[in-house]
Amino acid sequence: MQPAEWKDWLVKRVKSLLDTNNQGSRQIAKRTWAYILGHRKQSATIAAVFVLGLSSATYAYYSANTATLYHVKLNGKELGVVDNPSVVETWMDNKRKNEEEKQGAALTLSDKIVYAEEQVFNGKVDNEETLRTLDAELDLHVEAVKITVDDKVVGYAANEEEANKVLDSVKTRYSGVLPKKETKQEVKAASLPDTVVKTVEFKEEIDMEKDSILAEQIMPVEEIEQLLLKGTAQEAVHSVKQGDTISGIAKQYGITQKEILRNNPGLTETTLLQLDQKLNVTEVRPFVTVQVVENLTTEEPVYHKIETRSNPKMLKGETKVVQEGKNGQKRVQYEVVKENGQQVAKKVLSWDVLQEPVTKVVEKGTKVIADRGSGRIIWPAKGNISSGYGKRWGRLHKGLDIAGSGTIVAADNGRVVQAGWNGNYGLSVTIDHNNGMRTLYGHMRSINVKNGQVVSQGAPIGVMGSTGQSTGVHLHFEVIKNGSVINPLTMLR
Repeated sequence: MQPAEWKDWLVKRVKSLLDTNNQGSRQIAKRTWAYILGHRKQSATIAAVFVLGLSSATYAYYSANTATLYHVKLNGKELGVVDNPSVVETWMDNKRKNEEEKQGAALTLSDKIVYAEEQVFNGKVDNEETLRTLDAELDLHVEAVKITVDDKVVGYAANEEEANKVLDSVKTRYSGVLPKKETKQEVKAASLPDTVVKTVEFKEEIDMEKDSILAEQIMPVEEIEQLLLKGTAQEAVHSVKQGDTISGIAKQYGITQKEILRNNPGLTETTLLQLDQKLNVTEVRPFVTVQVVENLTTEEPVYHKIETRSNPKMLKGETKVVQEGKNGQKRVQYEVVKENGQQVAKKVLSWDVLQEPVTKVVEKGTKVIADRGSGRIIWPAKGNISSGYGKRWGRLHKGLDIAGSGTIVAADNGRVVQAGWNGNYGLSVTIDHNNGMRTLYGHMRSINVKNGQVVSQGAPIGVMGSTGQSTGVHLHFEVIKNGSVINPLTMLR
């Protein structure tokens, strides 16, 4: 036999003898095993003698000093030897759990650790040293989801669930509803009972794909959302200094005044800035545009019309409401398009009148009153003559005193040339009849005409009183013709 054949035969023979529980000397067993391992070259005859005398003690020694070892390799590089893969697996599992606590999400490790199994006689292992080497060599890589917007990487989410949570949160912010992916049914916005959200979509092309990255590259969902909404994960803050203005701060940070006002609620262009006041000067350039299409249903007024009619019996300039107007009501359905919360389009889809409006009818006077009197005057008030025209108390009483109460009217057509307080006459009105005659009405309690107003014969001009130099309620009535007072009784009819 060849040496290799002898070795195989001897091994089989050793196992056969062990199965019979033969007793033999320890020395013979050692020599036989040495032969098997190739440490000594013995003749086939001696080897056979050794085998025939091999005891069970030989097998026990071999078994006690032979172990299965595991070579640990990280991404192809051997780091050490352990007695059981569970040592590494437990360590890696704890490492993953610690990272999950930091990220607040489930992670999947992408680092490849492989084990090479080996049977070794008198082999040595060092679990702790292997783990220390692994800790030093390992840059923890995990499977993550890369989010890109129009081929630009925005960030990495821990997993697909976290990535979808971010995108849904951004959509919800501008629509008020969480988009339903499994159906295109319209959903009603909780905050807008009269608004039905039809679609909520990103205008940009958004992709998600798995990638292997360092664990520290994973971003919290709040940070990714901030990036998508504002284009930056951190807010820039400016501390107001002496001489700062809103326009100057905007120029310093390369943003507009409107952006500063929008970033700082309550701040206006006229607000007086305070020293050390903190202002949010973040430049808002969103990565995404959320387009929301809504059906908006509202009830709106249908404004009534105004119909104007001429009334020849009413004086020009006078108006009278014949029928009060009333607005109607209509239900209108719009399609509204919003982008990042701002309305960009609106069109009417349909409308129905719920209540017809009532037209307001107004009559306007067309009658023109000539400001020239006829020359024939009428009694300006009802009552008794308490004092006539002529000498009284040693001087001329220039008119008639008509005792009574009630309304005073214009004695003829004309234009009011005086209305108000007039010395001893108290409250008085003077009318020029544009035919050489004027009439004066004194001691009035109240006046309801004004200077320049054209009045017709018999039109109310005030109420009797006792203002000025008067001994009781009455009307002092004068007629002036061509600049001179005359007895009114010669003109009254």
